[in-house]
This record gives sequence, C-alpha cells and structure tokens, in this order.
Amino acid sequence: MLEWGDGPELFVLLHAAAAGPQSLSALATLLLRPGRRVIAPALHGYGATAMPEAADRVAANLAVLRACLAINAADRRIVFGHSMGGLVGLRSALDGLSLDAVALYEPIVTACLRADVSDEAALRDWDRQVVAGVERGLANRDPESGIAGFIDAWNEIPWGSLPSSVRSRLIATAGSLAADMHAVSYHDLPADRLARLQIPVLLLQGALSPPITHAITARLASLLPNARRHIIDGCAHMGPAVMPAAVHAAITASHPALA
Repeated sequence: MLEWGDGPELFVLLHAAAAGPQSLSALATLLLRPGRRVIAPALHGYGATAMPEAADRVAANLAVLRACLAINAADRRIVFGHSMGGLVGLRSALDGLSLDAVALYEPIVTACLRADVSDEAALRDWDRQVVAGVERGLANRDPESGIAGFIDAWNEIPWGSLPSSVRSRLIATAGSLAADMHAVSYHDLPADRLARLQIPVLLLQGALSPPITHAITARLASLLPNARRHIIDGCAHMGPAVMPAAVHAAITASHPALA
C-alpha cells in the first residue's frame, strides 16, 4: 500500500486492471491537502496482496478495500476508483460500507447496460469479446495476442508503443489479468440498490474513451440519485495515470464533497 500525508480524512485510490497503485501516484500527490491521508492499496494479485478465500477477483478486491478501511481510522472516508477499481468502489458503497463520497473514473459496470437497448447490448458484447480474446490467447499458448488486443481496445497507448519491459510484464501476468477481466465483465451488480444509494457519487468520463465507458457512466448517472457526471476533454481511459492534473481538476471542481 502506498501512502501520502496524514490527518482525519482518508482518501482511498483503487487502481485499474493491468496497472497497480503506482499508476495513481501522481494523482495522489495532487489530492493531498492538510488533514487528508491518501492511500493506494495494491489490489488482489498485485504486489504481495492476496485474498485467497474470496470467491472471485471482485470479491477479493472488495476484501482489500474493507481491510484498508478497517486498519485506517478516519473521520471522513472517500473512495476513488479507476476502471476495475471503479466497479469495486461502487460495489462497496452499494454493500453499505461507511463512505462519505465516491469518485469513479469510468467504472466498468457492464451489468448496468440494458439488454433491451441494442446499442448497449452490443457494447457489452464488445467488452466480452475482448475478454474472450485474452482467454483464447492463453488457451493457444499465445498470451501476447490476447493482451495486445486488450491494450489496443482500452489503452490510448497502443501495444506496439509500450516499453518492452511493460509488454513483458503484461504477458507474464496474462493469466491473472484474464481473471480480473472476466470477473469484472461478468459481475452481476445489485441494480436495485442503485436508486437507494444516497452518498455523493462523481462519475468521471474521458471524452476520448471507448464508447462503452460513455454508455456506462451515462446509465449510472441516470440511476444514481446523488450522482454528477463530468466529461474531461482530452482524456481517454487511462486518464488518471497519464493525465492526472486534468482528472484532479475535475474532481475538485465537480463535487464540493470531494474538494
């Protein structure tokens, strides 16, 4: 777990799949202010973090967040989640964890997309095809093909432009990444709780991100009673890692509870 600052307010940052807590370091330093402690745990399967008793990767990451909250006493608690971390952050609020506000950057909540809306159903199928590509690459002993497809689908930096060390790390962890992707893509959200969630929720959306993210944040904004949706010009899906200043500005300007 990475840590910055100290004080009675706790700001927890949950990273995306294929990333890690270090991907949110620059954003963490921007979020620092007097009286605020910022932490970024490594989620299940990243670093030395392991929750072996959990049913799947989403449950394991919920357990990580609960553990972080249990060992960090605070008067006020805010969770920021990016992509997979966004799903975990939303699910933790729906499960009744004591939080004061949640900020979600393109949470991958495919369960909120409606099967009876053709465009949304097609986007959910697109996501699952990307997951299937990673799983197929593993089955064929060609993990690079699947991981390359995943990166090209979701990352603003194409596979071929990533440093070779990053490509090697992603290929080596392809099995773990596939488990993350499958658990997130097929996670069944308790949708009936969305309308009852009263804490402030900020939904952050990169203007240049994949269409599925726009559909998800728009749908969530229509379902959550105390949500605000903010589109960030020039940002894509990895905005919190590659454009932290823009994401920080959106957080502080869009929701007084998070400033």
